[in-house]
Amino acid sequence: MKFIYILLALLLSLTLLLSSFELTLHLFHSPFNSTIIEPQAHTTTWTYLLKQKYITLIDLDIFTIKEKRHLLDIKRLFDTLYNLWTLLSLLSFFSIIFLYFKAKESIALIFKYNFIIGLIVIALSIFLAFDFLDSFKTLHQLIFPMNSWIFPNNSILIKWFPLEYFQDFLTVVVFIFSIAIFINIFLKFRF
Repeated sequence: MKFIYILLALLLSLTLLLSSFELTLHLFHSPFNSTIIEPQAHTTTWTYLLKQKYITLIDLDIFTIKEKRHLLDIKRLFDTLYNLWTLLSLLSFFSIIFLYFKAKESIALIFKYNFIIGLIVIALSIFLAFDFLDSFKTLHQLIFPMNSWIFPNNSILIKWFPLEYFQDFLTVVVFIFSIAIFINIFLKFRF
């Protein structure tokens, strides 16, 4: 039974992490203390990435073909993560509701394991942040086709999303996730 509780805690941790990612993704579109070049195109690009199903970037001459392809890859990744987040959120919700009515005492144990897993994720994130550039490159090499994510310094994507943007983004995600994990430990005491 302990194995099942650990799996449910992993499910809950992943749900909280993806929730933190989704929230940050919808609220944080540029690095802290930055000025957006071409703000209308920036807004249209975010609308394309997050909201529009059928909009294309063909009309935006600001991008090269390679940049448009990369944005399509990002859109597909965001859509996949959103669908995964939706599924995991539903599974987490219904699992907690089921346990609340069938095995209420197990919820505290799941929250305890979730807290431990959350601390491990936070520690790992801090560790990866020390060598952020290599972590960033490795992640991109795993997710995107070969070199499709490498652009010259004058690329509008590099100007909009410099390395600092991704560092700030990770900081915000980990901060929100940390809050969720610490709220989780207080909920543990309610069960």
